[in-house]
Amino acid sequence: MGRLEIIKSFLPALFFTMVLFLSGVAIPLVGFLLIPLVPQPALALGLKQGKGYGVALLLIVILVLFFVSGKELALGFSLLALLAVLLTLSFGRGWSIESVVVGTAAGMLAAAFGFLWYFFGSLSALQLVLRAALRENLEISLKVYEQVGFSGEGLEVLRERAPQIIDMVLQMMPALAFVGFVAAILINLFFLCRRFPDHSSFFAASSDIREWKAPDPLIWGFILSGFSLFFPAGEVVKALALNVFLVTAVFYFLQGLAIVAYYFHRKNIPYFLRSLAYVLIVFEQLFTLFVVGLGLFDLWGDFRRLNKKDLNPSQVS
Repeated sequence: MGRLEIIKSFLPALFFTMVLFLSGVAIPLVGFLLIPLVPQPALALGLKQGKGYGVALLLIVILVLFFVSGKELALGFSLLALLAVLLTLSFGRGWSIESVVVGTAAGMLAAAFGFLWYFFGSLSALQLVLRAALRENLEISLKVYEQVGFSGEGLEVLRERAPQIIDMVLQMMPALAFVGFVAAILINLFFLCRRFPDHSSFFAASSDIREWKAPDPLIWGFILSGFSLFFPAGEVVKALALNVFLVTAVFYFLQGLAIVAYYFHRKNIPYFLRSLAYVLIVFEQLFTLFVVGLGLFDLWGDFRRLNKKDLNPSQVS
């Protein structure tokens, strides 16, 4: 492999990594959508030229950000760099898709907690900062709703319940962070599979993502955490149950999404209608809950008849 070819791959990947990250930080609202794509150039470079080049790119960006923009941005990028490193380490090991995603997200969650602990020094100080930020964002949202023309009574109810809403969000913060990491990981895996279709089995041991299903024992986490929310218990137990319930619900949402994709593919539904359906699923609560229920009851309904595929001819007869 020529040095010139490596340079031609390395420099554009370095440029696009910087542009994606800085655009995501600088551009309000829309820029946030670019953040999950930041690890993509380094991941693609590592697959083309070798893992070492992808890691070297990430280290260069961290150093540049540290000396030019300060340690805050450098540490923020380090979390995304960790996503790329953990994914790279998981490739080629024959792990299932859920092992790759959960392992990477768990590593990122631990690193994020470590970063926040480093900045704020204690859990109470972190909660104060997060509470203030949530209160400010809620006030901004209420002002926007008021300008759009929402009813005054509804806005007053939201203002009165603001402390309870903020407390609830703070309790769910670990689960929300974990789910955000899972989404970022899946987005990167999706684009890698699109760019390198021959490497799909290298990324994770999964024959077809449309046939994916959550591990069967996960149902007990969903059931037990759900029931725990209705029984008297301490705040710590309630918060733990709520986070476990949300995380397991997200995995059943992904299973339901796989079922929807399976039948879209089987029935040759046009891509325009598929895109419209996915938008409704993400943004319309009723459709979201329907997909969660679809994934949950697939444990008993086996809507894709996957269990029959696993049987040998004598068992089928």
